[in-house]
Amino acid sequence: MIMSKINSHKKIPALLFSFLASVCLAFPQTHTVQKGETYYAISRKYGITVDELCAANGCTVNDVLKAGQKLLIPGRQTEKTEQASSSARKFDTYTVQKGDTYYRIAKINGITVDELKRLNSLDSESILKVGQKLKIPVTIVDTSADLPALPVSDPRKYSEKKGDSSLTWPVKNPKVTYTNGKVSGVRLSAQKNENVTAIRAGTVMYVGNYRGYGQVVFIQEKTGYIYVYSGLGSIKVKKGDYVVFGDSVGTAGTDSISGENQVCLMVFQKASPIDPAKAPRG
Repeated sequence: MIMSKINSHKKIPALLFSFLASVCLAFPQTHTVQKGETYYAISRKYGITVDELCAANGCTVNDVLKAGQKLLIPGRQTEKTEQASSSARKFDTYTVQKGDTYYRIAKINGITVDELKRLNSLDSESILKVGQKLKIPVTIVDTSADLPALPVSDPRKYSEKKGDSSLTWPVKNPKVTYTNGKVSGVRLSAQKNENVTAIRAGTVMYVGNYRGYGQVVFIQEKTGYIYVYSGLGSIKVKKGDYVVFGDSVGTAGTDSISGENQVCLMVFQKASPIDPAKAPRG
């Protein structure tokens, strides 16, 4: 009996700690902004997204952070909602491109030709048509994962290095100019409101305004490369969408200083920037 009482008393601190932890997690934390901190750095520190941080504080990434400013840090309810949404989604959609074959589509999406045909109720006589929509197994990507850190700098500083315009780019026949600084990105000249297309299939991780980069779309492909399309005039996809090579992610924007129509592209591998000309395509 005495031992039973002792054991029950031992349980009290553990139960109390559990209760206090649950209470603390039920209310948002606060963060005091330090000199040089960015929305991305703060959100990464607390394991939340930039969107969640801004929503909790009624601000946008274009608002300037000030040292000493207090920010609310929300919980991760959004992550649970996204996971529930992903688990409920049964299929993604693949848009047939010029030159596609059943074998190529199946290989890109990690299934067999028989599985592809069975998913789409196709037989040996069925012919593929450009623009045709096909069901493919759902691609689950953790869209709440850390995004590559983009330097808080003006991306409109360009080098004298020119790129190969004959490669496949998000816009047609662009003049390719490399950017200066920490990110090995490129600026691509474009036509007014020209469609900006994905050069690699993947899942949309983030859409929205990113300070200094305008409207931005982050897309992660199956092997981990992340493609960042920035300076867009409009965005045509949403977070969690699966896009394939050739799908439109938005339209080209206009540089506010030069007035030229353009879009910028950056590619990351394991959070490190790489030359977009060397990134996988198709």
